[in-house]
Amino acid sequence: MSSRDRTCCGVIEDARFETRKRRANRPQPWIMRKFAIGLWLAIVGYVSYVYVGRVCKSMLARDGEVTASLPVGVVLLVIYSILLLLMLWSYAKVVFTSPGLARDFTSQTERPTYDHNHHPSYMTSDIRGVSCDQVSTVQTHTSDHLQRTQDSRTQSSFTLQRDFPTSSSPGPSENVLSRTSQATTYSTPSHHITNTDAIRSPEEARVRDVLANPEAPYVPDNIALPPINTGSTRSRGREYNGFESDQRRNFNEISRRPPTTPILSPENRYCSRCKIVKPYRAHHCRACGTCVLRYDHHCPWIGQCVGAFNQKFFINFLFWGSVGCWWTFGSLLGLFRQYQSSVASDLQIPIAIALAGLFGFFATGLLMTQVNLTLNNQTTVESMQAKAMKEREQAALAREFRWWQFGAKRKARSQWNQEWGRISKEGNIWWLGNYRANWEAVMGKNVWWWFLPVGRCPDDGMNYPVNPRFDAQGRWTRRDEWPEELR
Repeated sequence: MSSRDRTCCGVIEDARFETRKRRANRPQPWIMRKFAIGLWLAIVGYVSYVYVGRVCKSMLARDGEVTASLPVGVVLLVIYSILLLLMLWSYAKVVFTSPGLARDFTSQTERPTYDHNHHPSYMTSDIRGVSCDQVSTVQTHTSDHLQRTQDSRTQSSFTLQRDFPTSSSPGPSENVLSRTSQATTYSTPSHHITNTDAIRSPEEARVRDVLANPEAPYVPDNIALPPINTGSTRSRGREYNGFESDQRRNFNEISRRPPTTPILSPENRYCSRCKIVKPYRAHHCRACGTCVLRYDHHCPWIGQCVGAFNQKFFINFLFWGSVGCWWTFGSLLGLFRQYQSSVASDLQIPIAIALAGLFGFFATGLLMTQVNLTLNNQTTVESMQAKAMKEREQAALAREFRWWQFGAKRKARSQWNQEWGRISKEGNIWWLGNYRANWEAVMGKNVWWWFLPVGRCPDDGMNYPVNPRFDAQGRWTRRDEWPEELR
């Protein structure tokens, strides 16, 4: 008897599942989201007490353990006070400035109807696209589409000609499969067309283009597959995608396969939790329980998300936080080493040095990440999608070539970039053409705004220009489909 039957026909399991689902969809309590703010302020207060109340005060009064000169104490106190003021100012701006909630700019609506003319990629249900691989996998997307394909199978039949060598015949077979009863036809819910290197005829090349083009006519699943190798495991291990081990695939036959999901279409931007069509670049934050405009990430240290309206202040805070931490770390460490004999018994100075160094590393690393994302006009979520595509291509090249064939891999990437463009630039749907334009889109054109927590978001958080190398539905196009001035 299964565990489900032993627990009242699964009632307990169903109740537990629903409870976990409700907890996952429920936003974090307010006190949990704001707890880190109090913790950070407490750490800043403690370090300031050690720096000002124990070190600088002893230098100014000349009656403590640190007996540096009076001018040194004044300089240290003034510089630290300025840095502390700028850090607290920028922190207050990023904490009290809303990132921009989508519900305040859009109204709730029903889920948009599905448009089959702009259907998502058959390759995958993931918005990030398919594996950049020599294997082309076509999957049905929805039950409605599956029903539509079942009806089409009664009206059309299609088989794919293949030139598939076996271990017994290393060269191409001269008996080509034809559209007759000699070709074995399979019909399955998922369609797998492997070994694109084996395509020889123009008709088969057309089929591959149809699979890569989401707006092409539907290809039925009655596709003839190559004969299954029934040889021994050892003989199959000597083969590589239908070829002998010494017949490696030419890199010209490996193609880049960007995502073909229309990410800009309303049906793909609908949030079932907030019941709204999300604006461009908006995402749902599970911790806050709402959709955020130009969502970057949820930062517990500010108690809310980093979004369209407070990302500039977040970068200002990271900048002044990094400068303040490293100044505190360096000055305290220098004084501690100089007066180590007299302050050896005071453990508060080493603790302040450790806290300043720890937060200095953290703030500097996060600042470098945010600057890089801003220069590329990407958010953290969008950069993860681009990184996933690069990793898939790297894995595909690793399967195709030996580890020492660096030149062949580099040549394959160069060919892909020639055909499509670079993933982080031409393949970035929000790329504005150059780094300065991307930077000013977030930080503003006023240079003072780049360093001081003043100003406002340059855009409205709702509308963003789309890279002209993408179509109206948000799909990356080949270079020959770009506007003439961009090719």
